[in-house]
Amino acid sequence: MTNAERYITEELKQLESKILGAEEKILVLEEQLFSQLVITLADYIQPIQYNANLLARIDCLLGFARGAKKHRYCRPAINEGTAIDIKQGRHPVIEQQLPIDEPYVPNDVYLDTEAQQVMMITGPNMAGKSALLRQTALICLMAQMGCFVPAEAAEIGLIDKVFTRVGASDNISSGESTFMVEMNETASIMNNISDRSLILLDEIGRGTSTYDGISIAWSIAEYLHNNGSARPKTLFATHYHELNELANKFERIKNFHISTREVGNKVIFLRKLVPGGSEHSFGIHVAKMAGMPRGIVERAAHILTQLEQKRINQEENGDVQAAKPDTSNISTETLQLSIFETVDPTAGKIKEALTDLNINSMTPIECMMKLNELKGLLDEE
Repeated sequence: MTNAERYITEELKQLESKILGAEEKILVLEEQLFSQLVITLADYIQPIQYNANLLARIDCLLGFARGAKKHRYCRPAINEGTAIDIKQGRHPVIEQQLPIDEPYVPNDVYLDTEAQQVMMITGPNMAGKSALLRQTALICLMAQMGCFVPAEAAEIGLIDKVFTRVGASDNISSGESTFMVEMNETASIMNNISDRSLILLDEIGRGTSTYDGISIAWSIAEYLHNNGSARPKTLFATHYHELNELANKFERIKNFHISTREVGNKVIFLRKLVPGGSEHSFGIHVAKMAGMPRGIVERAAHILTQLEQKRINQEENGDVQAAKPDTSNISTETLQLSIFETVDPTAGKIKEALTDLNINSMTPIECMMKLNELKGLLDEE
């Protein structure tokens, strides 16, 4: 190693030593400064926490105010009564997710402990029963947390608990089926009700056989009405049309349904809650909308017709136990589904449109317009 190389090596070592020393000094200085800061701030902890709390409140209330102004919310009236009276209520989330040209259909909801304790709500699949249940709970929660609510007017008696039994889930790892989870949750609700409770029940009893499900749902509705210890306000959505009979037997149970309109072979969902029960669910129509193969849809409609006719015949013959879905007399001809059947909704729409065409009666211009319409379906996808 030359003298020049030795000199450079020594200088580098000295420089490295200085850098390491400087880093240690920096760390020591940082610790000193931080300790001094903590000691200095110790006397101001309470004022800082107080200011942080105030800023959090302001931030929350500002969010409430902006949302209320932007989405046309109203100021609810909170009282110590037990009634819930919502005029033209809306779902605060769903209404913001709809297309711009599709307004949310508002609905009135009235519940109390004296005249209308249980609203038995029937109606088709996809009509909006679940949305109505959820929006009622959300409006009550928003009102009691100090927020304006999505409605034209609302008077809310204080609520101590909101119970919900909606959706389907299981706990297989613990040996609990979907229906067992449903019953566990429902049992918990029934054992904790009060006059100030709000209960949302969506399709109770659907996880078991028809007769079991109807019996459980009927018994639960009776218990909520007659238990003697409390009259919880309840929204009860169901496809069991037999439960409409409860309104004839119990004074505080009232029937409502989500209205629809049938135009030809199509069903239009009006989303409006109106008094009275419904006798239709339109489940087959929903399956068709989902793109179910046409052979399945037509077969389901055929079976439904046979079941309904059998029930009518049993009722005409005086059989009070009619309505049991007995498939023993249903024909079982084998259906060969085409390989071109598909679950693609767009393809299903195109095939349905083509099937309904009467080409022999169409002019060339009409054919071109229809072809352009079908192409538009693909473009939308």
